[in-house]
Amino acid sequence: MSREDQLFWKFGKNFAKGTILCREGDPGHEMFIIQKGKVRVKKKVGKGEKVLAELSDGEFIGEMALLLGMDRSATVEVLEDSKVLVVGPDTFESLLKNTPEIAMKMLKKMAQRLRALDDRLETHLVEHPPTD
Repeated sequence: MSREDQLFWKFGKNFAKGTILCREGDPGHEMFIIQKGKVRVKKKVGKGEKVLAELSDGEFIGEMALLLGMDRSATVEVLEDSKVLVVGPDTFESLLKNTPEIAMKMLKKMAQRLRALDDRLETHLVEHPPTD
């Protein structure tokens, strides 16, 4: 049995297209690692919703709720039938402590997301400069 199969056997779940993995504002008790499939991350903005990202194989979602002990910051919807690892807080902490390569990969991905957010904020400020 491959390492990926072992992980799926222990932590994996199949989610059908259209399933909501988590809703903005709900408590976050686990994070999700997409093994195979695709999800859409959405956030309420005013009276509507804004798509923040579409994520697929190898990407993760929900780490902020676990790390910060806060409610979900966005809603995540499954776009196609997906295989997802569902990781609780104890397993997440153990993975970070005992598997430095996973911790490093997550740090790099989080830094990329923060950089993309900085770039979007800069573009927004250029297009809509603050007025004093």
